Amino acid sequence: MLKIIAAAACCLPVLAFADSLTVTDAWARASIPGTENGAAYATFKNPGNETVKITHISSDVSRVAEIHRHVMSADVMKMEAVESLSLDPNEVIKFQPGGYHFMLFGLNAPLKAEERFSLTLNFESGSSQEIEILVK
Repeated sequence: MLKIIAAAACCLPVLAFADSLTVTDAWARASIPGTENGAAYATFKNPGNETVKITHISSDVSRVAEIHRHVMSADVMKMEAVESLSLDPNEVIKFQPGGYHFMLFGLNAPLKAEERFSLTLNFESGSSQEIEILVK
C-alpha cells in the first residue's frame, strides 16, 4: 500500500503542472545602437486538452519582460501590455511585428545577431516553460 501511495505522489506534480506549449520560430531583433529595449516573437500552439493561461513572463536579459499587443484606437495604432494570455486546446497564436510580442525593457546588454537567450513563460497553474530565442 505504501508503494502505491508513493508512486501516486510522484505523479502529482506532472498531473498538476501539465501546462506546456509547442513553440516554433522564436526570434528577436538585434538591438539598434543606443536602445535599452527589445522585442521578441514566436508561434505558440496549445497541444493539450485544457486551456493554458500565461500569467507573466521573465528573462535574464532584461529588467522587465511583458506580453504586449498592438491595437487600433481612434485610427491610431497603439501598443498595450497584456495581463494574461489564454490558449484554448489546439489554438495557435503567432507573435509577430504589429501584433502580439514580448517586450524586453531595460536590456542588460544589446541583443546581438546569432546569440540566443531564454525567456520563461509562467502559467496560471504555477508551472513554467523556458523557451530559447534566436537573435536575428
